[in-house]
Amino acid sequence: MNDFSDYESFRPNMTREEVLVWFQRRLNRPPEAFDIYQVTLPGAALPGRHLLGYCYLNLGESERALREFKKCVKEGYHDDWQLVIELTVEIEAKRRQEALNA
Repeated sequence: MNDFSDYESFRPNMTREEVLVWFQRRLNRPPEAFDIYQVTLPGAALPGRHLLGYCYLNLGESERALREFKKCVKEGYHDDWQLVIELTVEIEAKRRQEALNA
């Protein structure tokens, strides 16, 4: 889990660059949309991750969606198990088909 315990230094009137620097210092990597969501709505991380998974799925980014749904299951949202299984089967079938076509 990310360490965002220093909420006081995060101000709503920060510029985009200041926000990116704030996250970079805490994460030691460039921030992702989920990181920003987690700070702006503490306690909403799991529902946010679940919705992020659906966003990736609707954008056709199955592997990224699978990664988010797996994290949801790991964090205790077990309703996503079926999506994890279905996406795993779908991605593997696609890989096999691509291997046959190559």
